[in-house]
Amino acid sequence: MLSAPFLDKVKEIVSGPREKEYGDKTANHNRIATLWNFWLQQRPQQEYLSAYDVAMMMLLVKIARLMQTPGHQDSHIDIAGYVAIMEEVTPRG
Repeated sequence: MLSAPFLDKVKEIVSGPREKEYGDKTANHNRIATLWNFWLQQRPQQEYLSAYDVAMMMLLVKIARLMQTPGHQDSHIDIAGYVAIMEEVTPRG
């Protein structure tokens, strides 16, 4: 069972700093859904998601957040990290 102090901390973070940085939760998740749907529709047809797809979709989360808070350095750092991961997991022939 989750403890009340833990849930209080989650509520404090999600409804405090995160909401200020990324805006309304529904709007943010709708932006993410739009970007993910576009990515999934445009990628070559594969039965399963690849490691590259996952890294790209995580990068798109950061892009969706930057749409609300342009210039947020933490998101820039995370994007650089996801690009590095994408480079590492790209199959080479």
